[in-house]
Amino acid sequence: MSVSQATAARPPMAVAKAPSGLRPLPPSGVGPATYAYTCGIAGTDEPGGACGHWRLLTRDGGQWYLPEALGDYETDGNDGGTAPLAISPDGLRIAYYRAGDGRLVVRELATGVTTPMRYAFTWDIARKADTTSLDFLGKGAWLLISNQPPDEEGKVLAEAATGETREVPDGVIDVDVTGSRLTTETAADPGVRFQSTGGPVHHVTVRQLHDPRALGGFIAQDGVAFTLAPMNVPACGNDVSPDKLVTVDLATGKTISVVAPKLPADVTHGWGIGWLSPREVLVGVVRERPHATTVTDTFAVDIMTGDARQTGRFDEAGLRVRDTGLVPNGDVVYGGYLGAPPYQAAPEKVIPIRRGSCE
Repeated sequence: MSVSQATAARPPMAVAKAPSGLRPLPPSGVGPATYAYTCGIAGTDEPGGACGHWRLLTRDGGQWYLPEALGDYETDGNDGGTAPLAISPDGLRIAYYRAGDGRLVVRELATGVTTPMRYAFTWDIARKADTTSLDFLGKGAWLLISNQPPDEEGKVLAEAATGETREVPDGVIDVDVTGSRLTTETAADPGVRFQSTGGPVHHVTVRQLHDPRALGGFIAQDGVAFTLAPMNVPACGNDVSPDKLVTVDLATGKTISVVAPKLPADVTHGWGIGWLSPREVLVGVVRERPHATTVTDTFAVDIMTGDARQTGRFDEAGLRVRDTGLVPNGDVVYGGYLGAPPYQAAPEKVIPIRRGSCE
């Protein structure tokens, strides 16, 4: 299938000076990445481009500034957004739009080798701000790209090592090691439809769920998929804590398991991140803290028992000590969770959330 050409990019964002306390990402020798974040926008009085480029955290404790990657930007007046970035599940590579020319590239952190994607991807702030996303599929060999003009549908799949690209249907959630077999997800009411390239269509309805309309957003790898979502969506209030983890066999469309994830009682909401093994998945959660504050943690959840163990914490307060320009509400990207060392969570008191009512 042919791939249409992207529109030309606007002039690239100026490379900002590294914030105090941070060092620019070195040309090579960087360990596996675990998180990336942007500065965020404090309010309407601050321009969208005030915070500059992405920051990157690595498994060995490194904290780097990425002047070569587009990040927060502004368009007209105070309107702004963030150019996307992705980290592979093994943390060995990142994908981003290059600040110098707007080209989409995949960078190997250890060697510094940068591979431009063959499709003429460029970052067009005016047209792509709300429609572009980057996601590594599987263990990181493939990059799924949504970067079409607003009047076009579909996505693009790129081979990370070569930059070769091709168009794929909308809703792709899985690709095999050869890149030839795709699985797509389509929302349905109730349930969800899965279809593999050249294979049958499976319409899955998980009847154990409180509200089947909430079923969706599966993350797939090696022929199985899971979703973590609030399955008992309230009519009012902020209680959207996840109470079901659903796993589906993509070859048969049959439900493998529906379990209640054993997450802390102070979790307000959560989302799926990726597969750790055939038995465990990684999820992110937001947890309430005193004085209307929150923390963001990651947990490994057993798909058959719901048992959960904490694997990490995105410590924004700790980041502010070194990144003094950081303000709330920036973007956060997760990766590098395959092979990560055990996380030692500090003991803390968990206060169950009082579930609100409509009165």
